[in-house]
Amino acid sequence: MTKFWEGAFNEKQLMWGLAPTASASAACETFTRSGAKSVLIPGIGYGRNAKPFLERGISVTGIEISKTAIELARSRLGLEIPIVRGSVTDMPFDRRKYGGIFCHGLAYLLDGRGRRKFIRDCYRQLEPGGHMIFTVISKKAPMYEQGSRLGDDWYERLPGLPMYFYDAESVKREFGPYGLVELSEVDEPAGDGATLPFIKVVCRRDAVTVNAAEAVLRLRAGQVEVTVDGALQQSEVAAIAEALGTSKTSILTMGGCQITDAGGVAIANALLTNTALRELWLFNNEIGDVGGKAFGAALRANASLTTLCLNEDRVGDDGAKAIGEALRSSASLAELGLGRNQVGDVGAAAIGGALAFNDSVIALSLNHNHIGDTGAASIGAALRNNASLKILRLSHNAIGNPGAEAIQAAIAHNSILRTVSFDENPAEPSLHQGLKAALEERRR
Repeated sequence: MTKFWEGAFNEKQLMWGLAPTASASAACETFTRSGAKSVLIPGIGYGRNAKPFLERGISVTGIEISKTAIELARSRLGLEIPIVRGSVTDMPFDRRKYGGIFCHGLAYLLDGRGRRKFIRDCYRQLEPGGHMIFTVISKKAPMYEQGSRLGDDWYERLPGLPMYFYDAESVKREFGPYGLVELSEVDEPAGDGATLPFIKVVCRRDAVTVNAAEAVLRLRAGQVEVTVDGALQQSEVAAIAEALGTSKTSILTMGGCQITDAGGVAIANALLTNTALRELWLFNNEIGDVGGKAFGAALRANASLTTLCLNEDRVGDDGAKAIGEALRSSASLAELGLGRNQVGDVGAAAIGGALAFNDSVIALSLNHNHIGDTGAASIGAALRNNASLKILRLSHNAIGNPGAEAIQAAIAHNSILRTVSFDENPAEPSLHQGLKAALEERRR
């Protein structure tokens, strides 16, 4: 993708002109009404779509894969806004929350997994009450079904430029879990006086913190995102789990709620029948190995969950082993958080062994555990055959020189891995530097 866009911007320069898209101007009105002070524009190109927001005094941050496009934004449009050079597939690049996110095109250039991750990453960087607005190419476009067919509604019309074509049904399927509030048809200029049919997609993040009773009501109503606050009694967790079993909610967060193993089992059992939940955040609770085993069983049966966060719980080797065994067959889970637990070499080896077979997990957190060289070696060996993991967190463990060497060797053989956190392990400083150097070389 980088090669294609570098070539396109080098050859055609300001290929779409200087005027912003109609969708960008309309998005500016939406963001202004909602009080947005900051906007993120993934795929900003040379920056024409930043203009409406800047003229309203809204700060803009861009993401762009093409070095040439960024140079054009500076030299031809005079933009001095922050623009991160990188692929949207590597989001997030910071921990900021934005009042609005605008993306014209781009999403339909990604494959299915890439689109799901991109939409999810954008949603996570929205402030509560914020909107994200996308324009995606419609199946009514004249180039639909032209070129090599890569999959359903997915064609490569030009080498290096695959396109996924949307209709109302596919928009609802992909954006529905993330607060879809509006979709409409819009024509946008495509150069040389022509226009192309797009679908404008508007999503809104309604994230409010509620108590257990209100959480049950919202889960039953299928609210997109439910966040529960405060210590919970087991009876309250059980009520939430019962509602979750048939809920259409996409994101459930229950951090710091003092959920025990019994509560963890109840929530895990709800995943056996739930088909809508995408993200489950259960950090900073009291879930141990019994709960961990239950989540392992749930992952074997659940085909919709993409994120499971059990950071800052009490999961040890038995729970991690059960989760690792489930990863061998899981095709949906993209992010697994087991940081700040009690996982040792046995649990790490089970998870590492699963990575050799798993092609869905993108981010894995095992930081602040008790993992030594044996566990690290298992993870390193598995990464030689893994084609999905991009982010690996192993800092604050007990990994010495042999483990560090195994991870460094994995980096040399694995072209996908982009980020490895390894600080505060007892390996020699030279090995720490070697890991960092190997990753830096890859980024260049």
